[in-house]
Amino acid sequence: MNSQCPELTTKLESLKTLKQQFDLEFTKIKNLDSKKSDDLIFIRNIKSKLNQTLQDFQNKIWIETLELAQESLKTQYEAQVDLLRKNNLLKTLTTGELGIEAIDKQEYPIPTLEQIKETILEKPEFFKTKINQGFVKLVLVPFGLPISSLKEAYGDALTEHHQQGKLLDTQNKPLELKGEPINDLVEYAKADEKGDLVYFPQEYSKTTHQGKTKQELLPTQAWQVLLLEDSPDLPAEGQGKIIAKRQQPEANQSPNSYLKQLQTDPQYKGEQGLTPESWLVYALSHLEQTSQVIDNYQGSGKACYLLSSCFKEFGSVPFAGFGRGRARVYLVQYDPDDSGSDGTGRFAVSIS
Repeated sequence: MNSQCPELTTKLESLKTLKQQFDLEFTKIKNLDSKKSDDLIFIRNIKSKLNQTLQDFQNKIWIETLELAQESLKTQYEAQVDLLRKNNLLKTLTTGELGIEAIDKQEYPIPTLEQIKETILEKPEFFKTKINQGFVKLVLVPFGLPISSLKEAYGDALTEHHQQGKLLDTQNKPLELKGEPINDLVEYAKADEKGDLVYFPQEYSKTTHQGKTKQELLPTQAWQVLLLEDSPDLPAEGQGKIIAKRQQPEANQSPNSYLKQLQTDPQYKGEQGLTPESWLVYALSHLEQTSQVIDNYQGSGKACYLLSSCFKEFGSVPFAGFGRGRARVYLVQYDPDDSGSDGTGRFAVSIS
């Protein structure tokens, strides 16, 4: 273990010390009468500590060497911070830290890499399972910002890529961009600030959604840290893969159907849908990294139901994608009971 991993070195030294103590006590006690219960209890306690420390050490090794989409957690984290900084979504707070000023006018520093690691290590087996199932894309979502700020950042990036001749579909074919880069409903502009949009609903309804507004979720949800399948094209009906015993969601089901799967199907336990905020950040991230748009529903992909949000005035579900016909991104709304071949759900795993 080299000097660049002091925390792991400390764990290893602790293991060595416990192992030496265990060997010494075991040598002293192994030939004694079994009635010496105090000695037996003592050595069992040492063995328990040794096993626990070994498990902690193995978890630390796993998190330090964790591969996500062939990039380390550290590499992806740094890339996400650079993305948010480049697109003017971060500011230097009064504390000197990088972060955001949310819609409640409070400052929230960006989660640190160590905080993310600690959260993963609280449930290592769960995250190992989800990573094996394809959740390998780290996304840092400044959820506390107004949707309009994220929409503007993505719109500016789309325009810039198009002007440079670098706006592509997932087959790397050039795309046109006409008029406003993002065509959204008026409800999106101030929906989060006015409380017209609720998050994490238990059902899509005007009155019984059981969701919360962004104001109600602050300050605990100022940031979302997510793992996504890095899939810019969502699968059509019959084309979803089974990865590590998990079936990828497929198109041609209603938002209500996807929500029920998230709530009741064991293979999706611990997963959630996206919000407009997380979709915009993932779309921006993929565009900056590859020059490609996501969820091109008139190309090789499908539009995305943003299942962790609901317009309470209509009981409708936000819906996002790129429309090649009119050459722009759409942020619209969808009836939760309707199904269509153009749309599907994108699921995520929360680290925050």
